[in-house]
Amino acid sequence: MNEENVHTLTSGGDDMSLKDLILKGKKYFLVLWGKKFWILLCALLGLGGLYLKDYLTPIKWMARLTFSLNEGDGPSAGSITGLLGQFGLAGTSSGKVSFDKIVELSRSMRIANKALFQKAVVGGKEDYIANHIIDIYKFRKEWSKWDPYMKEFRFNSDHIDSFSIKEKSALKGVYAFTVGGFKPGLIACGYDNKSTIFYISASTLDEDLTLALAKNFYEYLSDFYIQQANDKQRQTYDLIKAKADSLYRRWTGSEYSISREEQTSNGLWSPIDRTGRNIQTKTATIFSVAYGEALKNLEMADYALKNATPFIKPIDIPFLPLDPITPNLLKDLIIGFIMGGGLACTYILGKNILDQALKS
Repeated sequence: MNEENVHTLTSGGDDMSLKDLILKGKKYFLVLWGKKFWILLCALLGLGGLYLKDYLTPIKWMARLTFSLNEGDGPSAGSITGLLGQFGLAGTSSGKVSFDKIVELSRSMRIANKALFQKAVVGGKEDYIANHIIDIYKFRKEWSKWDPYMKEFRFNSDHIDSFSIKEKSALKGVYAFTVGGFKPGLIACGYDNKSTIFYISASTLDEDLTLALAKNFYEYLSDFYIQQANDKQRQTYDLIKAKADSLYRRWTGSEYSISREEQTSNGLWSPIDRTGRNIQTKTATIFSVAYGEALKNLEMADYALKNATPFIKPIDIPFLPLDPITPNLLKDLIIGFIMGGGLACTYILGKNILDQALKS
């Protein structure tokens, strides 16, 4: 193999020597160098464009609340499981915490509506959080384009079931804007796979609104999860308690009945009356024993309920002043400069290649 073949590159069936590549590169460099002032101008325009974008971007405020969740162990003991089985309610073990369930609950309308219709002081004014969002993000201006009635719209009640069609439509808009969808919303919930620490983060254009959103979403999310997590055990406890109360009333009723008969008879009993009294005495004893067993079952059900209740504990609770979210100006300026210069180089080289092709 000779030296010429060593320095030959093959592309698409055409032979191009290393010398040709260097010459072409030099040619393109000279073309760009001849337009260096235009390239610099475009680079500065790109830099200025991103600077203007960052300058016009409003400052956002972020609040991040972290919390841990310890799932209840549930009624795993054999005695408790047997007790639940007597009432047709099988005991369940807690297993692994459903992390995704917590995240999805945070996005649900049940939780969001509770948080949105709590009152908070924002900018010195107390109102529903939903109304604060409407004010700060100027929803009325957009809504009034389609319906003049919405120009002065605001929520005056938290009775969602009695809302009109327009109020429900506005609520859906505020809800979607808050929890997000195709683009991030004002609130987000997630967890760390390694530490299993949950977080709720809020980001809005107002410090007070950001703080109120984060705290209210955490409060109602934790309350709802705890409530729904032990519904079955609470149902069992309520059932056993109702049975115990019924046995107590029947036992004490029998005892009082015996006492009244003794008081009226003055100790003089006919054979038939004595038989009736003996039956009542045995019945009262049966009710007494049954009530004692019911109390033991009630204690076991109470233990099962407490043991199955998850424990949610806040770790870091945000407070004022919050951290502002501002663009990385230096990074954006560098990106803008490179993008502007790169687009200019691409255009100049592309135009040069096209002109050469048309001339040949």
